[in-house]
Amino acid sequence: MGIKGLTALLSEHAPKAIIEHDIKTLFGCKVAINASMSIYQFLITVQQKDGEMLTNDAGETTSHLMGFFYRTI
Repeated sequence: MGIKGLTALLSEHAPKAIIEHDIKTLFGCKVAINASMSIYQFLITVQQKDGEMLTNDAGETTSHLMGFFYRTI
């Protein structure tokens, strides 16, 4: 999700705006991630065969948690 071609546009017109770092350089740092789009994506795509959301024993939706778990591992 996101803006199609944004990285290519920035690379062409503002190459200094994109900096790649080794993940090790972030050790000990606080990193903020806007996860709202990922959570929405998981809620839409991670469902049971009947189209219902995954839930725990209390009936609370857990589709987003399964999505993050499987994306992480």
